[in-house]
Parts: sequence; C-alpha cells; structure tokens
Amino acid sequence: MKSDKIIDKIRNKLKESDPGKRTVVNTFQFNFTDTDGQLIKSMVFDFKALDIYEGNASDADGKITIADEDFYLVGTKQTSFEQILQQEKAKLEGDAEAINKMLEKFRLNS
Repeated sequence: MKSDKIIDKIRNKLKESDPGKRTVVNTFQFNFTDTDGQLIKSMVFDFKALDIYEGNASDADGKITIADEDFYLVGTKQTSFEQILQQEKAKLEGDAEAINKMLEKFRLNS
C-alpha cells in the first residue's frame, strides 16, 4: 500500500511522544480503499495505547474511509484532509469532536 510509509512515520512519532502531553486519546479505524472504492486494508490508530496496527476496532471512536492514494497525498502534503473532505473523497463516521481533534493534529503536522 502506498500509504504504508506515511503510517510508519505516524507510528514512529507516536512511540516518541510523551504520553502525559497527549491531546488525542481516542481510537480510530482507517479503512483504506483502492481507486474503485474497494477495501484494501483496515488500520487501527490507537492514540490511547500509542500504537497503530492492522485490523478492526469495534470500540473505535471514529471510522475514516479514504483511498490509499488520497491518504498518501495528505501525508506527503500534496493536499489536505479539508480538501479531501470537500471533494467528498473520504467518509467520516462516529464521534465528530474526537475526529476533528485528530484531524487537527494532521493539520498541525502538514
């Protein structure tokens, strides 16, 4: 998957982060699709445990469905999550406040 490099980068940042200074302590499931909208892989971004792993989270605070290519473009700063959402290229479900907090982190790091 093209986004694997981006996910590894986020995983490494999580491992280096100070658990006492976290502002996001939620769990999110990212469903990555191909250009036709077919699911490629699901990844859990667990900001409580400071870990990212492949799989599903039944207790996820939010679910984000996005194409692998679009996530890669966000991760390489070629576009923003805002633009992806405005173009209706991503689907968000769950706790809107928690999702917005997490997306704010993407904004700060982009």
